Amino acid sequence: MRGRLGTSLSTRIRYMVLELYASAYNAIKTYVRYPMWIISDLLSTPLWLIMIMLPILLFLPKGEWNNPDVYRHFYWGMIFWQIVSMALWSIGFAIRREQQMGTIEPLFLTNANRIIIFAGRVIVMGIDLVISMIYLTFIMAAFFGVNISIEKPALLALGLVLSMLMSLGFGAIYGSLVIKLKEASALSNILQFIILGLAGVFFPVTKLPENVRIFSYAIPYTYCIDIVRYAAMGSKTLLDPALELLMVLVMALVFLAVGYLALIKVEENAKKTGHIGTY
Repeated sequence: MRGRLGTSLSTRIRYMVLELYASAYNAIKTYVRYPMWIISDLLSTPLWLIMIMLPILLFLPKGEWNNPDVYRHFYWGMIFWQIVSMALWSIGFAIRREQQMGTIEPLFLTNANRIIIFAGRVIVMGIDLVISMIYLTFIMAAFFGVNISIEKPALLALGLVLSMLMSLGFGAIYGSLVIKLKEASALSNILQFIILGLAGVFFPVTKLPENVRIFSYAIPYTYCIDIVRYAAMGSKTLLDPALELLMVLVMALVFLAVGYLALIKVEENAKKTGHIGTY
């Protein structure tokens, strides 16, 4: 009995690894197939940075303009913005794109783990994130004279990975909603900027009015960016760093589980009604 159970478990793990490899391979092939997407991101990133920085700098005391920590907050805000966007656009709308292209039916006819099917997007986003970090580091040094240093590299890497895993789960939940709503671009834009503002992506939430912070503390991304800034800049955290890291880990696992169940539920309903490929 133990041998059979061990074999069954090892077989499931092997299949899961193969599914993850296939998903990552497909996502990377698609990513490099369209180099203009990469070039477009590289060109638009500094424009977004300037567009966000200028209005905020205008309301800061002039003495803060020479404070390198202000620019480092913007730097890590831009990096984390990509993680938030990953949930809403790269993963959430990936399901919608599969539906529009007519490929979601064969995907859902397989017995592959529904989360793993779209997990390849996380691999691509990880590559994109590394490119952005290198590129933005150069921009900060060249245009603002600010050097980007990292206080705790291992903790930063862990924080970013857990944040991306949470985005994978959140993206799956959102993707299941998109299957029902069909078109949710406006909702994605609204959610994106609400999260950016209330979660303190570009500035600590302690800078917000006290009555607004209640909403900030209810957003999981608040603690993700908080632990990332702590690891990168050594800034003060909302909670004890160890507790905050544990919270991010638990939230990542919860979002992955709920996202998986949401996809399964929506898939079952769509198969019953015959609307799985309808767009």
